[in-house]
Amino acid sequence: MGDESGVGLQPCFNCLRPLQTTSSFKKLKVIFNRGYNLNIEQKVERNDHQEGRELHISGRLDVRSSGETGTTLLGQHLNTGRVEVEIASGDVRLTTATSIHKTDQQVITISTPFAVNWWDADGPRPCVMIHIVVYAPLRGGIDTLVLKVANLDISFAKSLKLYAVGTTIITTESGKIHVPFPKSKTDEKSPYTLQSRQIIVNTSSGDIEGWFPLHHLLKIQSKSGNVLVEVGLESTFLDSTTHANLFVETISGTIGISAQSVFYGNIWCRRPKKQPPARDYVVELTTVTGIIDAHVVMASRGVFHSTTGDVSLEVLPLLFSSSGDGQSRLETVVKSGLTSIYMLEPLLCNVPCIKDASLMMTGFNNSLGLTRLQSYHQSIGGHIKVEYPQSWAGEFSTETCGKVSLEGQSIIITHSNQGVPGIVGGLKSQGTSTVGIKSNSGDVALHFDETDDSSRASTARDVEVTHLTIPTRVADEPNSLYFCDSGIDWKNTAGLLTPRGAV
Repeated sequence: MGDESGVGLQPCFNCLRPLQTTSSFKKLKVIFNRGYNLNIEQKVERNDHQEGRELHISGRLDVRSSGETGTTLLGQHLNTGRVEVEIASGDVRLTTATSIHKTDQQVITISTPFAVNWWDADGPRPCVMIHIVVYAPLRGGIDTLVLKVANLDISFAKSLKLYAVGTTIITTESGKIHVPFPKSKTDEKSPYTLQSRQIIVNTSSGDIEGWFPLHHLLKIQSKSGNVLVEVGLESTFLDSTTHANLFVETISGTIGISAQSVFYGNIWCRRPKKQPPARDYVVELTTVTGIIDAHVVMASRGVFHSTTGDVSLEVLPLLFSSSGDGQSRLETVVKSGLTSIYMLEPLLCNVPCIKDASLMMTGFNNSLGLTRLQSYHQSIGGHIKVEYPQSWAGEFSTETCGKVSLEGQSIIITHSNQGVPGIVGGLKSQGTSTVGIKSNSGDVALHFDETDDSSRASTARDVEVTHLTIPTRVADEPNSLYFCDSGIDWKNTAGLLTPRGAV
């Protein structure tokens, strides 16, 4: 397996015996042509009658490029690759207990028993290490690639060029998944090549880290593992030039999503660093107790849900021209965590999003502003801070028993109440955007930035809310706005809302 193989070289962490005592090695030929699939599964065989010491199984599955271009057989070019499997343990009986089987349909199964009844009950734990390496030819392309392991980590090499045109499925139960990141934040070159229309990644407890391309679908799920992913937005698939779907879900793991080719990172700027491909980006990020920290491009829909974790978003809205539906929908729902949203100035596609996937959307126009965004932000006990660009235009409403902060130019207060909860609504400029913010007991801040300050230092979860003087006009008679948490009575003087009694 070359120098990169670690199987059989180190003692197992969970036992006292060195694993280089005995090992076995098997090389399997596979074909990477269209019309072929490759399915590799590492599993543990269990049955109701199994007794004895439970085996500890560890290792990894690596995917690399072979550097070869294939062979020609009977006039047909075959993009041949190979799968190498190495098994190591401290006892020959453990090594031979693991079986390797390959079918004509290129399904490779590596099976290890759950327990062995002949192992010393008082001795060190029986351990087996498995190393699987998939070597993909440089120009090979299969229909579907499935990597499913129970106990191993999965990694991709930086030099990898992999073409699984239809679907790539990567699953590990207890291991982690690591693929390369770009070399630096300024490096826009893809760290490896994975051409697959649909990419589905799943772990139970292991982390998922690295760069993944977003062609048509990128779906990532983990129960307790963290998801820290850089998303590549470029795609060459013909049926992916209009649609891109990003779905990420965890139960307790943190969700961290970035797109460094578009966003500046820690420097918050109202304009993107680079325009993304003009596609309909649908984004859904969901967690129960984990934190969501995401820098994403969204078009027709963006949904972000968390039960107790904080949600911090930097969003680039990609809108469609008025000849189509033209509306984008943004939703955040958090029960007890903090919500912080920073939105960039929108980019407007010159071609509308329609059901015809053959219509490519090309070109941008950012002159019309953020006038067709429908957004809703809800929390039970958490604070909500929303910062929209100055070009946002439409109708807003807030409802909370906490403090309310409104800031921006050309704001008209149209209604307010003096009850519990306090409700404030109004208009800003002329547009059909709507934003509704509701929190049972948390503070609410809705700010419309006046400037594009690229040097602005802003912490993603800073939700410190204060009562501000609001430059605004009142629609009818000067309103007295009552906020139920503090009893502040607001008055209108020369177009400014200030607390009564203030000098």
